[in-house]
Amino acid sequence: MSKKNSNIIKLNRRARFNSTIIIFAIILIYVVASIIISISKEPITTYKVGSSNINNNITCTGIALRNEIEISSSKSGYMIYFVHDGDKTKKNSAVCTVDETGNVITAIKEAGESDEGNELFTDADYAHIRSTIDTYKSSYSDVTFSNIYNFKSDIESKVMELSSEVMMQQINAGGASVSSTLQTIKATESGVITYYTDGYEKKTPETLSEDDFNQANYKKNSLKSGDILDSGSTVFKIVSDENWNIVCQITKEQAKAISEEERVRFTINNSPNEVSSTFSLIEKDNSTFLVLPLSKYMVDYIDERFLNIEIILNRFEGLKIPNSALIDKEVYKIPKSYVPENEKSSTKTVRVIRYEDEKKHSKDKAKKSLDTATINDATLLDASPIDATETDTKVIKTPEGDGRNKKVELIVYKTDEQYYYVDKDAFYDTDQIYTNSGDSTIPVMSLERANLKGVYLANTGVANFIEVTIVKTQDEFTIVKNDENLKEFDNIVLDAEQVRDNQSLY
Repeated sequence: MSKKNSNIIKLNRRARFNSTIIIFAIILIYVVASIIISISKEPITTYKVGSSNINNNITCTGIALRNEIEISSSKSGYMIYFVHDGDKTKKNSAVCTVDETGNVITAIKEAGESDEGNELFTDADYAHIRSTIDTYKSSYSDVTFSNIYNFKSDIESKVMELSSEVMMQQINAGGASVSSTLQTIKATESGVITYYTDGYEKKTPETLSEDDFNQANYKKNSLKSGDILDSGSTVFKIVSDENWNIVCQITKEQAKAISEEERVRFTINNSPNEVSSTFSLIEKDNSTFLVLPLSKYMVDYIDERFLNIEIILNRFEGLKIPNSALIDKEVYKIPKSYVPENEKSSTKTVRVIRYEDEKKHSKDKAKKSLDTATINDATLLDASPIDATETDTKVIKTPEGDGRNKKVELIVYKTDEQYYYVDKDAFYDTDQIYTNSGDSTIPVMSLERANLKGVYLANTGVANFIEVTIVKTQDEFTIVKNDENLKEFDNIVLDAEQVRDNQSLY
């Protein structure tokens, strides 16, 4: 009878049970350790890059100062105005009338409320008003809704014009008895008429104070037909020329930002049109006033004292990233002549003589190696840019098969006409790099260095350092250039200090 299964060793059930427990325990320990490491590991947060802009524009409140001539009345009574606010008038033209008794005002009101009131305006007058309304209605749209204010002004102007004619008719119809109770006030200068007072009429850029910019204390007294004014009160104002000033209160930092400019560009009340002007700065107490002299646009803001001014400086556009994502990286600058040009691959490599197979930074070993090194074998340990320069180049005669000859693949972050900017971690401090001649070397530590500002790109789940071009930094964010390195919607590491180059993020 043949002997079967002579090579099979049977284990008892106890041995099989123990091996199962050991394997299960190893797996359990591995899983628990992985969980603990995963929990204790600080999570890497990424940030999606988006486009944005930063501007250094100065937004401030401006006070409009004009050459305003106040015209007063020698009598008290009811005011009747003939010229619309903001209209231009000639010298000696009638602007308003003071009705001492109020009879004219009363007669006009009674006529307007009677059945004969419609006869105050002619058919041509009503036709003109209807035409203005129809023109607005035909061109109305939600987009041009703001034109309603121009429409309102046009209607008020026309009604004022027609009302003034009616008032003059009523005055003339009253004869001498009515005329004796009226005082007609004429323009002393040609200019633009406006009907309000606020106490700023005599102020100049030099006499303004910080309190003048406090709009909470501002009081504007509007004048209109039917008002009762006392003798000596201002009844209207004439702005005799187009020259005026806008004065803004700005900070010392803002004044410094524009001090070197000859002219500034700005907008008024958020207008899409930019205005260019020379400027001057006035220092007073703890305040700085910016004075913007203008010779046009005055009539457009005749009824406003305070204006919203935005001084346009620089506008920066690009990609917005948090400052925490930025990091400085020191790199070597390797001359392009050191890198072989006949390679078909896009990968860049250099030849080095390497004296250590692994990175070792022990001071004892470095000292020992330095003590035993000789110039003949061109060994250099712990070299530095100060004691190892390109003048230290040594002619190296090393057999082709010598294991110390290594080919190092470069991680290139940037190139220019002369250099490749490469990752330092590809080299050991003791490496000697072959120069363009191929038979001489220089210490890697003697290579010129540069600092690159960049971020860690996280699109592939690995932290890859890329250089970025900073356009403008403000507060906690920076605007960088949108280029081939970094684009909108790329993911970057939010805190660059958490990772290192080529680290797995997941």
